[in-house]
Amino acid sequence: MRIEALRLESFPPFADQNLIFPPLPEGVTGGEVHLFTGENGTGKTRLLCVLAAACGNDSDLDNRAGKPSGSTNAKLLASAGRKAWYWSWQPRLCAMINSANCDVRFLEMPLIHLSLAELRNSLTHLGENDPHRAALAFRATVRANDAKVVAMQTVRFGNTHDHLSFEPTANEDAIICQSMANLKMGAAMEYLSKGPREAARSMKIAERLEATISQVTGREFSFDVTPHPEVRLRVYWGGVTMRINQLPDGLRSIIGWLVSCIAKLETQFPENSDPLDIPIILLLDEPESHLHPAWQRKLIPAAQTLFPHSQIFVATHSPFVISSVNSGWIHILRANKAGIVKADEPRPCSEGDSYLDVVEDILGVKEWYDPETEQLLAEFRTARDEVLDGDGDVDKLRAMAEAIAKRSDSLREVMAREMAQANRLVAQGTANE
Repeated sequence: MRIEALRLESFPPFADQNLIFPPLPEGVTGGEVHLFTGENGTGKTRLLCVLAAACGNDSDLDNRAGKPSGSTNAKLLASAGRKAWYWSWQPRLCAMINSANCDVRFLEMPLIHLSLAELRNSLTHLGENDPHRAALAFRATVRANDAKVVAMQTVRFGNTHDHLSFEPTANEDAIICQSMANLKMGAAMEYLSKGPREAARSMKIAERLEATISQVTGREFSFDVTPHPEVRLRVYWGGVTMRINQLPDGLRSIIGWLVSCIAKLETQFPENSDPLDIPIILLLDEPESHLHPAWQRKLIPAAQTLFPHSQIFVATHSPFVISSVNSGWIHILRANKAGIVKADEPRPCSEGDSYLDVVEDILGVKEWYDPETEQLLAEFRTARDEVLDGDGDVDKLRAMAEAIAKRSDSLREVMAREMAQANRLVAQGTANE
């Protein structure tokens, strides 16, 4: 299942519009990433909630947008092979369309009204009950906690609806801890077995996960299971063995969604030889929470590699997250003075953008210093222009430059350049007289 486009009509705070989610260029491998970014109040999380509703859980959308009115429409087009799913929030239904040419024009169709009998026989949500696909949602402010584990106890995954909420399920920590304990014990048994290594499912999953977290954090990471005096899940990180609750918040937040994602896939698809390769729709709300920039810039590329057939939608404010993605799309949301939000055309992620480029060009932040320094710089430039026009006081300008230069080494260099240019222009003006 791949989400191709979303249409919004009478859906505050958005203007009526189509949001297109282009695929990755042909030949590019890894998960397909779509980054939603923009100022507060531009609807980034609300878009994630629409996607979660289309995939199976509309509770977060109801909480943020309220019950839909007769004129409120959020329509979504998704496809798989020759079939397309057309979902609408009003009335809440999903119709399946058989077509070899599924494109955004389907979003312009009027609402499809089905009888109750037809609705029962149609797909209620995109890809629901599909044994080969999954959709999960996470808010990265949630941190994992320790939970009791029992040796090789079956994990109860529960309803797929619950795992599309951005708030953790009641048994979230139990799923993470028990699944990881089962995975590590399974890997140990595979290691001791005389069977072929290519069949060592648990070992391969654990190794990929632990290598990913080691790469992101820059320290060796692994899960361990201690059998005595009782079975417990522990984390080995940077040479120290700890409980999950003893880990820093940043690592607990990574475990809270990245490890949770793997735990749920491993639990939901126990017969699949490699559940990490399952096509998955992954919805992430601010994955940079609690993370140092050095970790932020590694996280999404690591997820693209770990889940190579995923479609990942991310709401983020972080220039480090945005600049870290080489293959994907950036959707910039902008609000006008009336607060109506319009999305720019999707912009391909660039391999060459630095986080400084992102701050200015994508996030629209032009200021580089604290507010007080920016005010002093604005006053300096006004005084400089007055001097260059012949109406200002050069000595006052020099005093302002000296005061600003004392604030930092970088400002000292800036003021040196500014005054060198001002002195040169003043000298030229005097000579011309």
